[in-house]
Amino acid sequence: MTIHIVQPALPSYRIAFFARLQRELSKRNDELRVYASPRDQLNVESVAPTGFKASIDSTMSIHLGGRALWQTCLNVSLTRGDVLVINGNPRLLSNYPLWLRAKSLGIPVVWWGHGWSAGSHGSRSKIRQRIMRLADAVILYTDKERDAYVHLGFAPSRTFALNNGVDIDSIDAAVGAWNSGRLRTFRSTQGLDTHAYWCIFLGRLSLKSRIDLLIESLPAIRPDVGLIALGDGPLVEEAKARVRALGICSRVVWVGAEYEENAVAPWMLSASALVYPGTVGLSLIHGFAYGLPGVVHADPFEQMPEYAAFENHGNGIAFQSQSAESLALAVNELFDDNASRVTMAENARALVHRTFNVNDMARRFVQAIDTLRLPGAAR
Repeated sequence: MTIHIVQPALPSYRIAFFARLQRELSKRNDELRVYASPRDQLNVESVAPTGFKASIDSTMSIHLGGRALWQTCLNVSLTRGDVLVINGNPRLLSNYPLWLRAKSLGIPVVWWGHGWSAGSHGSRSKIRQRIMRLADAVILYTDKERDAYVHLGFAPSRTFALNNGVDIDSIDAAVGAWNSGRLRTFRSTQGLDTHAYWCIFLGRLSLKSRIDLLIESLPAIRPDVGLIALGDGPLVEEAKARVRALGICSRVVWVGAEYEENAVAPWMLSASALVYPGTVGLSLIHGFAYGLPGVVHADPFEQMPEYAAFENHGNGIAFQSQSAESLALAVNELFDDNASRVTMAENARALVHRTFNVNDMARRFVQAIDTLRLPGAAR
């Protein structure tokens, strides 16, 4: 059996998951093949596959201002007995003729995507749900989404969740490479011995991230807490200018973008909390993997699916969305109670070692595929 997965792009953060999935499928003598465009509609670039097969030669065509998408020359060789997994973006119109071809061959079709995401809880989600019901199985990003979809009437036996997460093995290896002495030297070299504590922002400095809100909150945060900005993006110069205007340059360290885990690790290990004031997704899980409690806003309708991993006062503290004052209060609360912060850190790390990691994702994906082997599974 070949599992064909069609994606808009093959981003670097998916490589570990697909490699792990191929290892799990190999135990069943099955093969994974991924199909993607060199660059998707959001300008996410594909990278070369490692540990699995992929075809990255289908150009993404954008129409009607992004309301309609088409992957040209999508050459998916379907054979009876295979499984087709399509990306859960209903605007990706090239999926539909591929879906029809799979059905004509008796090949089950799996819809893999968000149940909900920031700003898509209204009519658009209802349209997506109608299409999803036609699939032989649905794979969602989190258990919380699955529970909600089963409540909406989706069949429990055909509705699955991965708990979208990070490559915990690579993160653990990177952490292990930094003993206390080496980390002290790094902190001193990078000027991180100027503050007792550091919170870290991890991600693109964009409107979505609300880095502006974090900067506005900084003067009201305890003076012994600094900010590490790990990322780059279109708002970086504007953010730096605002920091200068507020006179808080000594409290902010601008790292820029780092993509290798070994380069990310010492910055994460030098921090005591992850703060993401905007629409958070995998950055939250990434922080949890390092044992960093999260400070995120409390509006679930303006968060990505990975927000399901957050538990207020369990592995982080929530603040009122769009409020710099509330954000500062949340950060101060976290650092005012060291014992609670340590407990939250332990809870965050334990969660990502249990689930929200690529190993558990691969196991769950295979379990979903296994249900399609049963007689009569394809509709």
